[in-house]
Amino acid sequence: MTTILDFIKIARIKGVDSYCLVAADGRRMAGNTTHADAFCGDLARLARESAQATEDTSFDPPESLSIRGPETSLIIIPVGGYTLGITTAAETPEGPLINDVQAFLRRIRHQHTVSQKS
Repeated sequence: MTTILDFIKIARIKGVDSYCLVAADGRRMAGNTTHADAFCGDLARLARESAQATEDTSFDPPESLSIRGPETSLIIIPVGGYTLGITTAAETPEGPLINDVQAFLRRIRHQHTVSQKS
């Protein structure tokens, strides 16, 4: 089973300035210290609203959502019952970063699946 401690390594991915993993109820599960509690609360609110919109429509939830600002960009990725928010420098190419993060998430999920079978 993947644990919260596995997410600490996400900060090593090139392009990730900071990250925050929140539960749907707004609890901050993991993240580096640059995130304020208000950011994690806002991230949880976005996750709840996205989940509600998905329930109210026939659309599948997005694999990721990007919001670009003048200095910083935010990438939001649903991870099971959690939401992962990643901030990057505005000039960071999002496509390759999202691919790297999703590969990281698959890798940690696979590691724990394999270790449980051993």
